[in-house]
Amino acid sequence: MSQEARKTALARGLTLALVAGASQLALASGAFAQEVNDTQIEEVVVTGVRGSQIKSVDVKRREAAIVDAISSEDIGKLPDVTIADSLQRISGIQIQRDAGEGKTVNIRGLRQVITLLNGEQYLSAGNMGEAQPNLLDVPSQLMNQVLVYKSTDPRNALSGISGTIDLRTRRPFQFGEGLTFTGAAEAQRGERTKKDDYLVNGVVNWRNDRVGVMVGAALSDSNLGNNYSGAVSLSGNNDWGGGFPSNFISPHGYESFNRVVERKRLGLNAAVEFDLGEGFTLIAEGFYAKLDEYNRAIGINISNRWDGGAFGAWTKPTASTSAGKNWLAVDEYDIDAWWVNSFSVNRTTKSKTKNFNLELNYDNGGPFTFEARAIRADGDRLSMNGQAQGDLSNWRYAPGRFNLFRDAADRTRGTFYPKAICDKFTAARRTNAITGSAGGCYLDPNPLGYGQNPQLHYNISGDHPVWSGFDRPISGGLGAGKSLKDYMANKDSYAIGAFSSEGNNEVESDMNVFRADGHYKFDDKLLGFITKVDGGVRQSQRSVEVEQFHLFSGFYGNTPGAVQANGSPVPAGGCEAQWKAIDVVMNQNQCQAGEFVPDPVTGLPVFQGYTINAPTSLSTYNNVLWVDDLGGITSGIPGFWAIDPRDFDDAKAFHEKVFGGAIRVQVPGQTFDVTLREQSAYGAANFEIGRLSGNVGLRVIETELTVKQNLTGDTRNYGDTNADAGDQLTRRKYTDWLPSLNATYDVTDNLKLRFAYSKTMQPLDLQRYGGGLKINTSDCGCAQNIRYVTSAESSGNPMLNPWRSNNFDGAVEYYFGRASMINVSAFLLKINSFVTDGVTTGRFPDQDGVIRRTVNVTLPIQGDGGEVKGLEVGAKLAVSDFMPDAGFLSNFGVDTNYTYSPSKESRLGFDGKELPFTDNSKHQYNLIGWYQDDKLQVRVAYNYRTDRLAEVMSSAIPIYQKSTGYVDVNVSYNIRDNMTVYFNGSNVTGEIEDYYARFGDGKTQYIKQNEFEPRYTVGLRARW
Repeated sequence: MSQEARKTALARGLTLALVAGASQLALASGAFAQEVNDTQIEEVVVTGVRGSQIKSVDVKRREAAIVDAISSEDIGKLPDVTIADSLQRISGIQIQRDAGEGKTVNIRGLRQVITLLNGEQYLSAGNMGEAQPNLLDVPSQLMNQVLVYKSTDPRNALSGISGTIDLRTRRPFQFGEGLTFTGAAEAQRGERTKKDDYLVNGVVNWRNDRVGVMVGAALSDSNLGNNYSGAVSLSGNNDWGGGFPSNFISPHGYESFNRVVERKRLGLNAAVEFDLGEGFTLIAEGFYAKLDEYNRAIGINISNRWDGGAFGAWTKPTASTSAGKNWLAVDEYDIDAWWVNSFSVNRTTKSKTKNFNLELNYDNGGPFTFEARAIRADGDRLSMNGQAQGDLSNWRYAPGRFNLFRDAADRTRGTFYPKAICDKFTAARRTNAITGSAGGCYLDPNPLGYGQNPQLHYNISGDHPVWSGFDRPISGGLGAGKSLKDYMANKDSYAIGAFSSEGNNEVESDMNVFRADGHYKFDDKLLGFITKVDGGVRQSQRSVEVEQFHLFSGFYGNTPGAVQANGSPVPAGGCEAQWKAIDVVMNQNQCQAGEFVPDPVTGLPVFQGYTINAPTSLSTYNNVLWVDDLGGITSGIPGFWAIDPRDFDDAKAFHEKVFGGAIRVQVPGQTFDVTLREQSAYGAANFEIGRLSGNVGLRVIETELTVKQNLTGDTRNYGDTNADAGDQLTRRKYTDWLPSLNATYDVTDNLKLRFAYSKTMQPLDLQRYGGGLKINTSDCGCAQNIRYVTSAESSGNPMLNPWRSNNFDGAVEYYFGRASMINVSAFLLKINSFVTDGVTTGRFPDQDGVIRRTVNVTLPIQGDGGEVKGLEVGAKLAVSDFMPDAGFLSNFGVDTNYTYSPSKESRLGFDGKELPFTDNSKHQYNLIGWYQDDKLQVRVAYNYRTDRLAEVMSSAIPIYQKSTGYVDVNVSYNIRDNMTVYFNGSNVTGEIEDYYARFGDGKTQYIKQNEFEPRYTVGLRARW
């Protein structure tokens, strides 16, 4: 489907949804003034979207705090495919999708959100060290309800800066007596991936009046497709010393690829509930979540080969406009392509978490009740990366080319190998007749590769990038008249540029919590207005150990005759290398492997290092695929050959098979241990004065922080990894006093006015405390053949303060039926302390120990004076609430909301204006129209959010994601009272995420795009 067709389909879907919503609002307009009897209603089991809406309205109405809820339509059925997708239907919540699925959640524009499970802190695979909720590993089918607290409930264990999410599972006594079973099975398919995916889930419960046992499980396998096109590794050229009269964005390179993310989920929830008599109830429950994810991408890269000196030189603007401050916003570039390669990458992430809860409750019907809970949780996550590059260049010398023939006195001297490798090739493959002291030789690395830089054109003035120039004839091993397109089509024109496994990490986390809470309800109000008091104590300890590492392998340790530069033997294990690449020569300062050859000028013996990677075709160790479809967000790129990324499903095993070993080498600046201990106590009181009611509370939290960081040493040879220079231990302690107030005034039985105030504190992402310094280097492409420092980054600082804010909320709510209400609320978050990204400078030695330049150092910095404020408007309407006898029309309903949430923080953008908080959209709205009768249920949901800040370049140029709108559809039909068939369509219009650089008002430039596929599901749900 073309971009224009998608826009037309999106407009059509939105129009239909708006018409449906407008119809319901029009029908409701005459009913708002009707008085509704709000007497206690006997419990009636209502399922489906109407039942979900009834439960959500009931939660919002009865809670003292400002709360929204998503409730299951039936056992094992939240309204959307994922929990995050369901949460985005709540006003003030914004989500970010990953491979098309809802992943992370913001409340009111901020990531600083606490996630609870049944009222206590939850340890999930996505939240072992992070603050922002990441709910990918949590099967939505095991959830009964999700509550979102936007103001502080003093009884909650923790409260986030902008809100708190409480995931509620089912418990045995929530079911009727006897045996209950519900289950579902569904088949899923993506529009592009066309894989046969599945999901099965079920809940079994048995109970009598004293004992209940429940077990729930969900198992799924899904393959989620998306396409990418755009820039990678952005930097303004003058940041790299380009010295151009006009600055412009000159990326490291451009990529276009297909990605398929396979997610295998398993979730288990078991609970036992005992009525011990005398008012005592004991609950023991466990929640297990396992996620195996394979993030497989295959595509093409056009770049300057990470050469800092090439920024601004390899790209030349041909169509641009002034962007201010001597900068250009570019629409078209001429590309002097130093490097064209196919690539395959696979990041596998395997995680599991276990959360256990033992809870003793006391309630004998008297005024005093209490709860005591012990929580134990642990989790681990291992993320491994495997990748390969299929290079098309012959790497021969020519002016302005990246080459491997760097000896100016003899351009026949390129990649050099020991005799054992030389003997695998014919004499014709040798580039000269020179033989090393142990029989080594110089080999042609890729004789059928192209021999000059392709001259390409990149046009980003339209709705997606358009490439051209692939048909221009270029020189090379295929002979005269052949174009880059011909080389891309010839499988034998590719040679492996590099194998690597980088950025791997392993995280282990555990959590222990004990808390006790007591409550006393007064028959006669204390002091004439206090109806209840609550109090409790809590102690928790959460720790995380993070190890970042690359896989190194040893080379040439047992090669006959191989020596180091001083003539000493090569270590038995060889010289260790991170990059198994054809452009890495083992002649660096820490360890060498090679032979002596005659100097081209004097004839005296000089050391010649071996090249790490032998000439290797794409198919030597791998399966290969032909790629000719990069989706609808790029055009002009011909088909090409690439390695199947499935070959790296086990990256460690692959490197062991090919290179004989895979050595785990830590990245010290990103390896750390953090322990966070919290001791807290709270007191709260419910009050009632006429029509005014609510609660007031105070929570005191003493936090003790212990951080162990690894110090960064010299950069190791043959990679971009620093040595570990020792440990640094930091201990801190601070105390926060956090008052809160929730007040409700009942103007009438159906009209409520609410006000809330709270002071909140939330610890940082633990990496913000523990991360250390990482120094980044690049191949200089010069005669010295050294790695030189290009930048540095520090991801943490143990002296940073937590997020702290003062929050104010005001709301008006009008209820006019079990499933119908409207609300308007305003909020203000005064952020007193937060952490943002900053830039400083530093000077570090290059690989040879010489300090040559000053580079940028990015690091987290303390911010203050931030603010998020806004307005939320919502309406839940069921026509049956005010027109019960309207026949067919009584079956309709609508759930809609709008959020206005402008924000600002201390950073200034390129135009000198304050930037918003990262990931916040100024406007968002949801529109859900639904229909439900005895048999049929139809639900169409549209979610829209305006531009959001994604990141900020070092030149203070912000990168934004453009506004997005997603349409999801659900249809179900009850074929029997206990059996339902259903259809789900997710992202049915195929939404595209567009990212752009903004220099100022109306001055922008395209950066990248993500295209997510529509997905469709058919299923069967049954209940006994």
